[in-house]
Amino acid sequence: MNIAISGASGFIGRHLTSFLTAEGHQVTPLGRILFRENMSGLLSQTLSRCDVVINLAGATINRRWTQKYKREIYDSRVHLTHKLVQALHTTVHKPSLFISASAVGYYPVNGVFDEYTGMYGEDYLAELCHAWEREAMKCPAQTRLVITRFAVVLAPDGGAFKKMLLPLKGGVATAIGPGNQPFPWVDMRDLCRTFLFIMEHKGLYGAVNVIAPHIVTQREFTQAVARKYHAWLRITVPAFVFRLLYGEAASFLTTGQCVRPTRLLEFGFVFDSPTVEAFLENLESDMND
Repeated sequence: MNIAISGASGFIGRHLTSFLTAEGHQVTPLGRILFRENMSGLLSQTLSRCDVVINLAGATINRRWTQKYKREIYDSRVHLTHKLVQALHTTVHKPSLFISASAVGYYPVNGVFDEYTGMYGEDYLAELCHAWEREAMKCPAQTRLVITRFAVVLAPDGGAFKKMLLPLKGGVATAIGPGNQPFPWVDMRDLCRTFLFIMEHKGLYGAVNVIAPHIVTQREFTQAVARKYHAWLRITVPAFVFRLLYGEAASFLTTGQCVRPTRLLEFGFVFDSPTVEAFLENLESDMND
C-alpha cells in the first residue's frame, strides 16, 4: 500500500517508516511545506494517491511550556490536523484509512480508563488531546478513522528511555517523584506493529489505546530497569525539582494515567512486550543480534 505520513522525520515517524518499508509498503512523507497556505492543492493531490494517511506531526511536549510554546504545541497538532482533514475532503480518490495520533494524556489522572470511558481530563494535555481528536473526527465519512492514543513510547535511540539509560551507565537508576504515579508505556516495536494491525483489521475504528497491558508505577518501572542493568544506586528525584525545571510541563512527568488497551486486546492483538521485563529482554536480544 501507499502510505502517507505527517511527522515522518520524528522519533516515532522514523521507526514507523522503516518498519512499514520493511513490510513492503511505500511511504510518502508529508513535509511541512505541504501544509503552507498556498500548497493545499498539492497536499490534496498527494493524498489522492495514498491508501492510508497517518498523522503523527506534533512539537515535543518534553520541555518548559511558555505561553508561546503552548501555542506551538497546539498549532502543530490541532491546526495541522485541521489542514490535513480539509485536504482529505478535497481529494479525488479518498484514502481508505486515516490514523491520527493522540495520547493517553486524554484521560484523567485519577481512576482506571479504556476506550469505552466517556470522559477526558481537565488539565492542559487532556484539553489538547480532546481538541486534536475533535479535528480528526471531521474526516470524510468514506474514510475509516482510527485515533491512536499513545502511551510513553520506549526505544533506546530516543525519547524517555534514552534519557533513562544515561545515568544507568554509571550504575544509577532514577525515578520521578512521587514515584507512585502510573507510568503508561509501550515498546516502539509494538507501536509499529499496531499500525499494521489496524490496517489489516477493517472493523477496528475510533479510539484505540496504544499502551502495554502491564500497568506499573514510575517506581516499579525504575526498579525493573535497575534490576536488569544492575544499578547499585536507586534514587527518586522529588517532584518539586521537575516543577523548577519544567514549570507546568512537569505535570507530564509527575502524574500519569492508568489506561488499558481494551480495543486492541478485543481484536486479538498480541504484544511482544506486554511487561517491562519482556521489553527489557527483547531489547537485550536485539542488541545481541
